[in-house]
Amino acid sequence: MNVGVRLADDRGSTIPLILGCFVVAFLIVAGSVAAGDAFLQQRDLQSVCDGAAAAAATSADLAAARETGDVGGSALHLANVQEAVDQYVSRDASRSAVQVEATLSQDAETVSLACVEHTEIAFGAVFGKGGGVDHHAVSTARAPLS
Repeated sequence: MNVGVRLADDRGSTIPLILGCFVVAFLIVAGSVAAGDAFLQQRDLQSVCDGAAAAAATSADLAAARETGDVGGSALHLANVQEAVDQYVSRDASRSAVQVEATLSQDAETVSLACVEHTEIAFGAVFGKGGGVDHHAVSTARAPLS
């Protein structure tokens, strides 16, 4: 019977197929977890950046900036802006690595923040991101009417 010999030759060929399926399934699951983790970290950074922009806009002494003619340029020239941003970001110890750069619009009414944070993601080493990724967020807040 040729059929028996043929079956004996195919013996064990399903093991590589099953292992290959497990590897593909692992990569799909790991990729989904890594992408979800990166998305959540980006969303959290955007939330922190939005809150810091609101804190900076409400603490900025924009009336004094208009009187002195210091409009435009860096918001660091405005009283208490950088201090308000640092204080807001430092409320959460896990966000101590957030770097924030503040600027003021030409009309001295709007504060813009550019936030950057370097974070590790789940399964990052599997996808060549073992050193982590940089997340960037930009937020703008208008000063309240005075």
